[in-house]
Amino acid sequence: MVTFMPLYTFILEYAGGTYISQINASSPNSACVKWARSLEVSQVSGLDLKGKESLVKQLEEEEPDPLDGLVNAWCASALVQDELALINLVQTERGEDNREGY
Repeated sequence: MVTFMPLYTFILEYAGGTYISQINASSPNSACVKWARSLEVSQVSGLDLKGKESLVKQLEEEEPDPLDGLVNAWCASALVQDELALINLVQTERGEDNREGY
């Protein structure tokens, strides 16, 4: 039997940049940790391997907070290399692929 895990969309605000990505996971908490572990430091301005390790550790220790008045939306934050990392995640419904040419 195939089990489908929810898709989560992440919006990261860090060091003046905004980064959006998606990941499949069984829960918001596991999604945060899985997402942080999958980050490519070369794609996030100002983030290095030590900062990524710090982000993963902080997200392992804290659960994301549900956003008041919203459904399937959470936020988390971490202090990474003296910069605030603000993370919003939304459980996202899968739809048809809307990218042209695919």
